[in-house]
Amino acid sequence: MCRADADGRARRARSEAADLWRVQLVRRRAPRSRGFIGTGSGGRIVRSQSAAFAFEGAPSRDASRRFLEQALDGRAAQGAHLIVTVPAPVARPDALLRAFPREASILWDPPQSAACSGLGVATTLAPDAQSIGEFFDGTEHLAHESSPAPRVFGGASFAPGAARQPPWEGFGDGLMLLPTWTYQVNERASLSFAVCESESPDARRVLEVFDAIWDSLERPIGVIPPPVSVRRIDEADRHTWSRQVDEIRREIKKGSVDKIVAARHCVVELETGAGSLDVLKRLEGRFPGCTRFAIWRGDAAFLGATPELLISRSGLSVLSEALAGSTAHGDAARMMASSKEREEHKLVVQAILRALGPFCDSLRSAPEPRLRELPNLLHMQTPIEGRLREPTHVLALVEALHPTPAVGGVPTREAVQWIVEREALGRGWYSAPVGWTDAEGDGEFVVALRSGLLRDGKAWVYAGAGIMADSDPDAEYAETELKMQALLGALHGDGR
Repeated sequence: MCRADADGRARRARSEAADLWRVQLVRRRAPRSRGFIGTGSGGRIVRSQSAAFAFEGAPSRDASRRFLEQALDGRAAQGAHLIVTVPAPVARPDALLRAFPREASILWDPPQSAACSGLGVATTLAPDAQSIGEFFDGTEHLAHESSPAPRVFGGASFAPGAARQPPWEGFGDGLMLLPTWTYQVNERASLSFAVCESESPDARRVLEVFDAIWDSLERPIGVIPPPVSVRRIDEADRHTWSRQVDEIRREIKKGSVDKIVAARHCVVELETGAGSLDVLKRLEGRFPGCTRFAIWRGDAAFLGATPELLISRSGLSVLSEALAGSTAHGDAARMMASSKEREEHKLVVQAILRALGPFCDSLRSAPEPRLRELPNLLHMQTPIEGRLREPTHVLALVEALHPTPAVGGVPTREAVQWIVEREALGRGWYSAPVGWTDAEGDGEFVVALRSGLLRDGKAWVYAGAGIMADSDPDAEYAETELKMQALLGALHGDGR
C-alpha cells in the first residue's frame, strides 16, 4: 500500500470514529512544570492532546469496543503515541488485574478518590516533570469528554541506592510507568489502552484482550481468600534492635541529630499459592480507610496499605498531613498526653510547613493533632492544606517533602545518612513516595508504609519507629511489631 493510500485509510477511519462518537478534538495546556527527585528544577510548557466524544447511557461493550477498533485503525499510519479511553463497567479495581494476573503492573486504591489499576507496561519514564511532559507532548488521547486524564504511576526509593541490591532488583532509584491497560473507577469507570511503540499492535489480539477485561469487570471478584501458612525465616532480634536504639540515643545526646526513624524488617516464607492479588484483597478487607497500592516489576510486587498521605495536588490546592506518634488501642490518652510523642509529632508538622511554604500563598495546619484510628493501632495526625502561589508540579512538591521526619529524622541529611549506613537491609521503596501524576502536574503521593516486597515465594516486611532522646527500646520494638502485623496478617490471612 502506498503512503497516500495509507493516509487516506487513516483519515477515513478517523472520520468514522468521529461520526460514531461525535468527536470534537480539543487541546489542553498544562501548567509550567518543575523538577522532581534527583533532578534540578526547570520550566517548560507541557501540552497534552485529547478528543472528546458525547456519550449517553450506561457503558456499552459494543460501543466501547467499536471506538477502540476505529482508533487503532486510524493510528495504523501515524506511529505517534496513542491512548484510547472508553467508558467501562463500574467494578473494584482488582477486577482488571484478575483478568490477566501475570500482567498486573499497578494498583492505586485510595479511600476517598478514584481508584486505578493497570496491566502491562506501555512505557517507563524517568520520575521527573520534564520527561513526563515530553511524553504527553507526543501523545494523542482519544476519549470521552468526561473521561479522566491519563496518569502515570510509580515512585522512588527511600534514598539513592536504597533499591539497587537484592531483593529490590528492577525497582531502582525511581520510575513512572504508563500501563498498557488502565482502569480508573470512581462514580463512573473508564478503560484506557496505550500504544507507545512505532509499530501498531495486532488489533484482533487487542480486541480479544478487551473482551476478556470487560468480562472480568462484569464478574464479581468473590470472597476474601482463605488463610495460608507463613514462616518467619529471618529478622533482627530484640538485642540487635536495642543496641541500634541506644546508638541513636547517644547521637541525639551528642547533638548530632534530634530524631532518627529506625526501621527493621523480617523475611517470611510463603506457602505456594500465596499471591500478591490475594494479599491485596485481604488488605482491602482489613484496612478500608488506607490507600492500597502495588507496583509490579517482573516477578516482584511492592505492595501495602498506607495510612499516610505525603502530598495531593489538584490545580492550586494542596493537601498533606503529619502522621507521627503511634500506640495500641486503649492507649490513646497516654499517647496524646506524652511529651515525647507530641514533640516527635511537632517536628513533622514543622518540617512539612517549611517544605511547602516557599510554594504557597496560604498554608495552614490544624491547631492541635487529632487521633487517627486504624484497625490495628492509633496514630497522632495533623491535616495540612494550602494554596499554591503558581502551578507547581506535584513531583516538585514530592521532592521538597521527602523524606519527612516521620520516616527519616531531624536534621534530614544526617538522619538519612545514618539510616543508609547503619540499617541492616536497604529500605528499597519502603517509606518512600509512591503515587501518580498527569500532564497537568496534578497528582497524589503517599508514604509507602505498612508495606513489603513479595518475590520468589518470600516476603520482606518493613516497619519503623521514631527514636528520640527518651525512647525505650522495648516499647519501640513493640511498636514496629504492631505495624508489621498489618501486612503479616494480610500475608497469612488468619486475622492475626
